[in-house]
Amino acid sequence: MYLETVTMEKYCVGCGEQIPPKRVKILPHTKTCVKCSETGRKRGLSVQVGEGDHSYTDVVILEEKQFINYIVTENKMRKKYAGQSKAEFFSTDDDDYISPDASENVDQIQD
Repeated sequence: MYLETVTMEKYCVGCGEQIPPKRVKILPHTKTCVKCSETGRKRGLSVQVGEGDHSYTDVVILEEKQFINYIVTENKMRKKYAGQSKAEFFSTDDDDYISPDASENVDQIQD
C-alpha cells in the first residue's frame, strides 16, 4: 500500500498568513484566507411568517449593511411606537425607511 504525504500549505495573497488546511482541502484553488475572502459577513434573522395553523419560522440571510440597517430602523420604530400595540408598531405607512446601502447608519446603533 502506497501512502502519499502531500503538504497542502498555501498562503493568502491578501495578508500572507497560512490558509487553514481544511479550507485548502475543501477549496483547493483558493487564494485567500477566510478573513480576506471576497464574501462579506452575513447575518441571520429569524422571522415568523403566516397566521394561526399556517405559520412557520423562516431564516432570512442579510448582508452586514442590511442587518445594521434593520437594527437601526427597528430601534427607531421601538422608540417612536413605545407603549403602542404591535399592529400600530408594524404600520407600513411610515416614512422612516432607510435604504439597505446606508452604511452611515452604523454609528446610530444603540444597545
